[in-house]
Amino acid sequence: MVTIRPTRAPALGDQLAAVLRDLIVRRQLQPGTHLVEDALAAEYDVSRGPVRDALRQLESQGLVESRRRGYYVVGLTQEDIDDLYELRASIEVVAVTRAITQATAEQIRAGRQIVAEMIACADRAAADDFADADMRFHALLYQMGGNRRLQDVWEAYEAVFASLIQLTVEEDVDLHPSALDHGHLLDLVEQGDEAALQAELREHLDGARARMTHAVRALLAASEGEDPR
Repeated sequence: MVTIRPTRAPALGDQLAAVLRDLIVRRQLQPGTHLVEDALAAEYDVSRGPVRDALRQLESQGLVESRRRGYYVVGLTQEDIDDLYELRASIEVVAVTRAITQATAEQIRAGRQIVAEMIACADRAAADDFADADMRFHALLYQMGGNRRLQDVWEAYEAVFASLIQLTVEEDVDLHPSALDHGHLLDLVEQGDEAALQAELREHLDGARARMTHAVRALLAASEGEDPR
């Protein structure tokens, strides 16, 4: 039995949602799987309240759907991944463009610190820590842009992207190029080169989507007993 311990933050429902989200993204919970509240509560040693909270979160993120007999796993298709990265590119390009004039010196310093952390993670091949720093870096870009509505959209899907980013960093044998790419994005924000910044970010996200696509195809092939190539 896997037990989730209560903490001040995140709440139990958030913790359970994170566990289930990762299982869904990795296809360890297959599309069509019936998620039974009582069974989940027993498996993770929580009450039904956090289970309901977790399932509602996953439903809002499009990973499960509610039917007459309860919740069922929807999962992520290639079209879903393309849609998510198209959405992200649309809002993040605006955010970083705004950051040229809106970012503070303190935010730039915070970004440099995160990049340094990413390089340190790459040095020790710590994919989990790298993914966490990657998420914090991109969240900071939205803060730099200063548009609260863009931040709201990012935050609505942030947890899904966290699971996706975990898969993409696992695709990289060497995480140093990715860390340096993030540093270059900050350079371009400081230099105020709008066209170069937008092009660099689009290339960065296209690369992430390509690695995500490869990872999902490998997971799908593995679940069906096929050669992922």
